[in-house]
Amino acid sequence: MVLSPRGILVLGLSLAGVAYLVSPSLGQGPQQPVDSRVQKAGNTNTAGSTTANGPKPPVPPVFGTIDLDVVLKNYKKFEALSKEFQSAMLVRRGELQKIDSEARQVVEMMQKLTQGTQDYRKQENRLTELQAKLEAGKQQAEREFSLRQAETMATLYKEIQAMVARVAKWRGMTYVVKVSNRPITGTDPNSVMAAMGEAMIYADPRNDITNDVVQYLNYYYKATAGPEPASTPPARTPTPSSAPNSGGAQPSDN
Repeated sequence: MVLSPRGILVLGLSLAGVAYLVSPSLGQGPQQPVDSRVQKAGNTNTAGSTTANGPKPPVPPVFGTIDLDVVLKNYKKFEALSKEFQSAMLVRRGELQKIDSEARQVVEMMQKLTQGTQDYRKQENRLTELQAKLEAGKQQAEREFSLRQAETMATLYKEIQAMVARVAKWRGMTYVVKVSNRPITGTDPNSVMAAMGEAMIYADPRNDITNDVVQYLNYYYKATAGPEPASTPPARTPTPSSAPNSGGAQPSDN
């Protein structure tokens, strides 16, 4: 079994939610009577939460977009972990196949023996043991690899989320929305239905940070777990001194 980026998205993984901030303009529309207590509270300056004229204005929203499918498919660490996962499953499958093969040999031997004899009962008991061992092994493997897959995806998600936060702050974005750039074709009804279910219909590609996130993730992954990286990151990204830190840690607030 290979880790599937689409399967991950089905689990509900997403990088950020959409929030719409609406700030009413002062002096527009009919004036409403203001309670004296509210006016007094608004004029109180406590820990910078309010000003002389009211609450501190919200930060103007700046939206960016990212295609999580593309990030996962192109993140070298995801590719490496997928191969390790598949190799481990093949090893376990081989162990279970040995048990199954031995059980088949016992069945063939029993067919040559007379039922009710001591040798037949001995082989029958052996078959029962092998069947129980095979079933227990299957259940254990399913639990083990299910947990391993969940832990792997949680680690990858945290790394991607942290890198998205750093790239977004570097580019002055306050929100990053997940989008899908999967092609829509009339011959694939699923692609049409998936597109109609997307919350985002249009987004300016200039605010898409998918490539930046992929390049940074791979750059720092190679620097820590792979071949030596180039002296500078990819051309589309800033120098290492100003680049976001590697994934995994929580993004700073600076």
